[in-house]
Amino acid sequence: MNANKKPKKTEQVEEKVVIEDSSALVECKAQNESLKQQYLRTLADYKNLEHRMDQERYRMRNNVKREFVEQLLPILDNLEQAEVFNTDPGLRMVNSLFQQSLQNLGVEEINLLGTEFDPAKAEAIEAIEGKEDNIVVEVLQKAYQIDGTVIRHGKVTVSKKKEN
Repeated sequence: MNANKKPKKTEQVEEKVVIEDSSALVECKAQNESLKQQYLRTLADYKNLEHRMDQERYRMRNNVKREFVEQLLPILDNLEQAEVFNTDPGLRMVNSLFQQSLQNLGVEEINLLGTEFDPAKAEAIEAIEGKEDNIVVEVLQKAYQIDGTVIRHGKVTVSKKKEN
């Protein structure tokens, strides 16, 4: 009988160890899953931070570019006005290079002449009688945009239909 009792105690000890090991294993698996979820949340937060920083950098770069170009537009106006009175080839070359540099920065002139007046692109300085209503008949100051965003509104004269 002694021989029979010993194996029973060993079986009980082994069973206790197996039960203790399986509860430790379950606890480790739960802790592992918790750490995995925490890692994934932290990784997602980091990716969101990177995305926000990229957007902020892009926004700041565009603001600086817009402000810089706004400072250059009066110079362009003066060069174009000087070309009206002076036909010097050097002045024409400088004006052309200046315009090309602005185009390289993404600056585009907004064509207003002959189009319907749009207050998002131009400011009406004067209204004169005309055949059609709300058509731009003269551009006093050109309008410009960068990447589809108006950076300077044009100053225009608009036609007003004659009332009978």
